[in-house]
Amino acid sequence: MSLAATFDRAFAKVVAVRAVAVPLLPALSDEDLARRISGGDRWAEEAFYRRHVDTVYGVVCPLLGRSHEAEDVVQETFATAFEIWNQLREPARARQWLLQIAVRKVHRRFRRRRVLRALGLDRSTDDATLEALARFDVDGETRAELAILDRVLRELAAAERIAWMLRHVEGLGLEEVAEECGCSLATVKRRVARAQARVEAHVRLEVKSDE
Repeated sequence: MSLAATFDRAFAKVVAVRAVAVPLLPALSDEDLARRISGGDRWAEEAFYRRHVDTVYGVVCPLLGRSHEAEDVVQETFATAFEIWNQLREPARARQWLLQIAVRKVHRRFRRRRVLRALGLDRSTDDATLEALARFDVDGETRAELAILDRVLRELAAAERIAWMLRHVEGLGLEEVAEECGCSLATVKRRVARAQARVEAHVRLEVKSDE
């Protein structure tokens, strides 16, 4: 079974950071909201947050594997975005820019973990692994393969893990992965290929090649 098919069957939708009562919003595009935010419109900030909070959480939670860290990163991402909103050059691409910020925050979390682990201070548990996010009715064989995949991904360098998961878990194209990771397409291809080689050596699930 392909990895993409396994994820479609195995994963329940990741829940939002918090439940919010969303009012009826005018049919404004991200570009419209972005321009209003640039003009100091606080309503537009709230509307943009409500529109994209689930998406950001859905990306960072599997990357980090820890729900409490994911919640923190989501809030940090939006806080940073609104603080540096004047740096957004293309209002129509506000969502992609937001996800770039989120991925940078994830990288920083991994660096912090590495320091804490070296000092023996990282006592947090991974409660949002791929296995943990699987549907309750997933068969035992698939769940076991996901558990192995989790272990392999934890052993990868953060940049390789993030690139591989954006490509094969989130299903982004290589160009999109490069954009969100803030690096060249060639660099992303190398990262994904290195990670994929490790995955294929341990996991029987089929992964689509980018070659």
